[in-house]
Amino acid sequence: MPTKAEQYAQMADQVARQLTGSWQEWAGFLTTAARLYKYPFHEQMMIYAQRPDATACAEYDLWNNR
Repeated sequence: MPTKAEQYAQMADQVARQLTGSWQEWAGFLTTAARLYKYPFHEQMMIYAQRPDATACAEYDLWNNR
């Protein structure tokens, strides 16, 4: 059974291939990335992989404190 780090690496690999596979996927990623411009590329990519329609992202503790 792969570790969480290995699972994330596999997910990142899969998303990177998916994004470069078609311009529609790339455009979809750019739409997500535009909403999450404060995050670095690798985090934008992982957010897109898990939730392409994400509009607000924050650390777990921040959400719990609200």
